[in-house]
Amino acid sequence: MITTYSASLFLIVLILLFSTPGASQSKAKPADGKPETPQGRVSSSQRTELPSHYEKAETLLKEGKFVEAIAEYKSSLEDHPENEAAYFSMALAQTQAGLTKEAVLSYEAALKINPQLWEAETNLGMLLMHQQRFEQALPHFQKASELNSKNFQAAFFAAKALESLNRWKEAAEAGLKALTLAEDSAAKFEVHASLGVMYLKAGSLEEAEKHLVAARRHGGDPAVDLELARLYWQEGEIDKCVELLEPLALKHPEDASIQELLGRVWLKKGSLEAAIASLEKAPTYQTDPQIQQGVTLELAQAFQKLNQPDKAIALLQPVASQSSAANLHFHLGTLYLQQRTFDAAAQSFLRALQLKPDCVECYSNLGSVFMLQEKYPEAITAFSRFKAARPDAAGAYFYLGIAFDKLDDVENAVAHYQRFLALDQGKSDKQGFQARERIKVLEKRKKKR
Repeated sequence: MITTYSASLFLIVLILLFSTPGASQSKAKPADGKPETPQGRVSSSQRTELPSHYEKAETLLKEGKFVEAIAEYKSSLEDHPENEAAYFSMALAQTQAGLTKEAVLSYEAALKINPQLWEAETNLGMLLMHQQRFEQALPHFQKASELNSKNFQAAFFAAKALESLNRWKEAAEAGLKALTLAEDSAAKFEVHASLGVMYLKAGSLEEAEKHLVAARRHGGDPAVDLELARLYWQEGEIDKCVELLEPLALKHPEDASIQELLGRVWLKKGSLEAAIASLEKAPTYQTDPQIQQGVTLELAQAFQKLNQPDKAIALLQPVASQSSAANLHFHLGTLYLQQRTFDAAAQSFLRALQLKPDCVECYSNLGSVFMLQEKYPEAITAFSRFKAARPDAAGAYFYLGIAFDKLDDVENAVAHYQRFLALDQGKSDKQGFQARERIKVLEKRKKKR
């Protein structure tokens, strides 16, 4: 399944955590505890002077024996508690062993000994990002950037942390800074793709398009193509959207997001059969119940436009029993009304009103159902609620006139017919004629009383 671009974040984290530049650039101390190299660095010659527990731990770490390596690092630290290189490497082993909390403590210990250890700041920030602790992760990336202004990872993940905090403007500014540090095409792809998503979320479609298009020049990723297609959809550039989505749908037929968007595009273009073909696939692969309901509703609307209301009802009936979406119940009600299944239609509109009391169209359609059932008092109640919300809607007065007429309420019938004629201004010939004729009949009836 193709997810949004930011979902690739942890893969990058793992790649960096597996590397051990921090250990080779740490301020490791020999047995006497005095640093022999400049702060923040350790020479390869010092490796031979390190305690045997540390050497064993390093070997075990390289072999992927993380639990055994951790034990050796701990033994090493018992003899030399000020060796931040041991804490740093132990944090790497703990991360790979799934001991995230312990790894955080180890990085913090390394930084307490050597506050200049930017690698530890970067990796600690990444661990916190993986724990969804974005607010805590951000300062570590910012500190790492201060310590090493050329550190691409720190700059890039500072932008990602800000994005996760919904601080779009700051995230984009940090992303632009990271872009200046990106040296190879892969890194430039990462930044451009992320910037595209950030600007999309910020509503800056022009900037988003610029960076997503740039990302495609530096690498291929279906998630980027999907984001760009969504942008074109928002901008109403349907043909560009189709150009991206059709090959994606062929390569990833099981991806619900692609099929859903492509289905909407075909609906927009009026290609109903193609829309149905895409939308029928989407619910099968969609795991989010709310999105699945939305797709099912769009599919039902496509069948309705093809004059296949039975198929539309068959789709919506099982979903409606579990749905709290007023628009779904409203649409099901209109289908029942179209099929003249009046009781079911009324129940659907009433359910929609329970979920959304200000559903004005629900009152109008409910009034129509009651009129067809000849339940005139109920129709008057429904149309009166509609009239209160839409006082200039001429049709409501016409049907209220009929309902009062059927109940032999002459005064109200005439008043509503007259109000209809005033608002309609001759636009509805048939209804206008009927209203004028009924007024004549009712006026005569009033005179006879």
